[in-house]
Amino acid sequence: MPAPQNTFKAALKAGNPQIGCWVGLANSYAAEIAATAQFDWLLVDGEHAPNDLRSILEQVQVIEGTGSTAVARLPIGETWMIKQYLDAGVQNILVPMVESGDQARELVRAVQYPPHGVRGVGSALARASRFAAIPDYLKTADEQICLLVQVENRIGLQALEDILETDVNGVFIGPSDLAADMGHIGNAGHPEVVEAVLDAITRIVAAGKAAGILTLDPEMQRKCLDLGATFVATNIDVTLFANAIRGAAEAGLSLLPDQSASGVVQTAAASKYLQQLCKHWSHKAEVSFDPTQGSVSFPGGNRVALTADDNSLTVTATTGPRGNLAKWQEVIETHLVRFAFRENFQINWSD
Repeated sequence: MPAPQNTFKAALKAGNPQIGCWVGLANSYAAEIAATAQFDWLLVDGEHAPNDLRSILEQVQVIEGTGSTAVARLPIGETWMIKQYLDAGVQNILVPMVESGDQARELVRAVQYPPHGVRGVGSALARASRFAAIPDYLKTADEQICLLVQVENRIGLQALEDILETDVNGVFIGPSDLAADMGHIGNAGHPEVVEAVLDAITRIVAAGKAAGILTLDPEMQRKCLDLGATFVATNIDVTLFANAIRGAAEAGLSLLPDQSASGVVQTAAASKYLQQLCKHWSHKAEVSFDPTQGSVSFPGGNRVALTADDNSLTVTATTGPRGNLAKWQEVIETHLVRFAFRENFQINWSD
């Protein structure tokens, strides 16, 4: 009986696009929920998520048999670590920060048994062989292991041709780290980064290797698939959950009334105060004003409305239902005091 057939590797070899999702919540229950979505593959992240081999194995186990394939990203491409993951039964591994052909060749050796590689022959103890229940595991395992390497900086891109000459099964381009290395940290959508990514995918496909990427940008996803990328992750469980739970909280809190307080200042410079405050906050908030009316709205929900006449300035401070109204009143008054036009300035807030 041979090693289990790796359908994910077979799909990549056949050029059949596989759509995936990053799994970074580091919890087997959450991974099982993700598996019900029926992505082609789920990447269990050991580099940036708080995972270790045991927690990754737990997640791989619940993904197996669901219709999705588990891929594990190691924190680093160390031979001893690769051996442990393979013995645990992980057939698909992604190794980050690969920068040379020599490094890629060593990784290939790490996933193969002798005489072609250096993987330790301890299958009798391993889950990968079903604890010696697969008699032909040692002779058939190499063919079913899928090694994906991650190129994510300029050094790696410069070495891409050499990497592609090795026996890696696929090359994954990391746009975020590449953007940082190119001087555009936090902006993977910068034209220079996009051009570099698309050029790399084109070269990977031309070399007959599987090309992969994680991008949340639908337009970029389409471009990569059109170029022939075959393992494309389109979302991340952490951001999906974070966005959904924040939206739910916002919707729930919207059922409650905002908090508001009004105050008046007797001053002949009311219009000047109004315009100065609106101009001061115009770079960080939504602002509209004229000499007699002004409003400032911050993304977090804090707002202030101002009305000026010849003798007074009326100020209305508003926060969301869970905002710190007293603190917001203090902030508004502190800023207005800074503009004091040769007079004592104090807002008389109503109770």
